[in-house]
Amino acid sequence: MPQLYTRILGFGNQELFLISCWIVVLVMIVWTINDLMTNKDLIIGGKLIWLLVILLFPILGTLIYLYYGRSDKHLSNNR
Repeated sequence: MPQLYTRILGFGNQELFLISCWIVVLVMIVWTINDLMTNKDLIIGGKLIWLLVILLFPILGTLIYLYYGRSDKHLSNNR
């Protein structure tokens, strides 16, 4: 199957792996921004600061928000 991708797209295994990693990162960033915007425990100023952190430092900002930015109340409302 990987040979099919190589013949059609001209990508090797490394390129397909990197593209897959970037897709996962982008989905995680979009999901985090969605979670941030639906968080009713944060005021507009807090959301704006978190959004800037996530957009300026996409991978690190996303991980920091997911670890520190989500409140227990927001987590219990999502389940």
